[in-house]
Amino acid sequence: TGRFLCGSASQCAVFGGGTRLTVTGQPKASPMVMAYGPSQDELRTPTATLTCLINDFYPGSLDVAWTKNGSPVSSGVLTSRPVRQTDNKYSASSYLSVNSNQWGREDIFICKVTHEGQVIQKELSASQCT
Repeated sequence: TGRFLCGSASQCAVFGGGTRLTVTGQPKASPMVMAYGPSQDELRTPTATLTCLINDFYPGSLDVAWTKNGSPVSSGVLTSRPVRQTDNKYSASSYLSVNSNQWGREDIFICKVTHEGQVIQKELSASQCT
């Protein structure tokens, strides 16, 4: 997997954003996605973390997005770069930090993973955790 750029010298070295090219050496593998809400101990602190663990996928490129009640969330999101596992598949994780008081019974959070055109969504809400 790599990013390849094409430039134009006659245009003062203008480059585009690049194109991702993946040469696969093994069959594609869909990710296994697991989502976890904050612990009871963490809810006693100002910040609660929602966790999305993504394992066993190939090739090693994917997108992760979070929503709250159907609206996109970008603030407080931290997503790792995919890491190669010993079996040459990949794993990654994504975290959404929210104010602990936002982890209410009415709110529904979704971790949405897109890999090779396949979308996997995992839903989290406080009502599921009681």
